[in-house]
Amino acid sequence: MLEKPTLRVRIPPDPRHAHSVRGAFLAFAALHNVKDADRDALLFGVGEALANAIEHGAAAGDIEITIEIEADRISARIVDRGQGFGSVPSPYTPLPDTYEERGRGIPMMQRLVDRCDVESGPGKGTVVTLGRFRRDASPTDQEHIGCL
Repeated sequence: MLEKPTLRVRIPPDPRHAHSVRGAFLAFAALHNVKDADRDALLFGVGEALANAIEHGAAAGDIEITIEIEADRISARIVDRGQGFGSVPSPYTPLPDTYEERGRGIPMMQRLVDRCDVESGPGKGTVVTLGRFRRDASPTDQEHIGCL
């Protein structure tokens, strides 16, 4: 059995390095013929998760990003070993008021992908898992939505 195509990137928790994740993901998606809508939705979600890890994680170590492409789905996992937090967001977080300056990251991620899981604990870091069915996949490939 062939392994699924996987991109692994590690960056320091510094916003100056986030662009390298974007560039690597764009090249990886192009290499594997990921359609623009799927690529852009997941790229936006990864960007939000990465921004949260950099800004709020306060990690001393690297942030790990893993992206996997399969025939019917694409998924990403963003891991920081920072301070974590105690309250995990609900599966459908409402958007903040129009004039709020913060709090849009997780609600936007939830709306862009078919799966958005956040695991975190104080002092244990945070893991964000994002998954999106490829919109160019056949309908039978998308039967098991809970199996990302």
